[in-house]
Amino acid sequence: MNVFDLKQGEIAKIKRIDLSGGALERLSALGIKVGEQVEVLSYSLFKGSVLISCNAVRVGVRKPLALKIEVVV
Repeated sequence: MNVFDLKQGEIAKIKRIDLSGGALERLSALGIKVGEQVEVLSYSLFKGSVLISCNAVRVGVRKPLALKIEVVV
C-alpha cells in the first residue's frame, strides 16, 4: 500500500521510500522518513496530487512520487 491508496484523513506509518538522490534528500529534510506517521489531508481535483502532513509539516506531493512512498496502516 502507498500514500496514494490512503483515504482522506487516514493516518499510516511510512514503511519504505522507493526513491534515491535529491528527491529522497528533500523529503528527508522535511521530516518525511521511514518510521514516521503520515496523514492524507486532501487530494487535488482530478487526483493528480495529494496534500500530506508529517511531523507538523504539510507537503503537496504529485502522484508519481506518492506512489513510491509505501505505508502500513
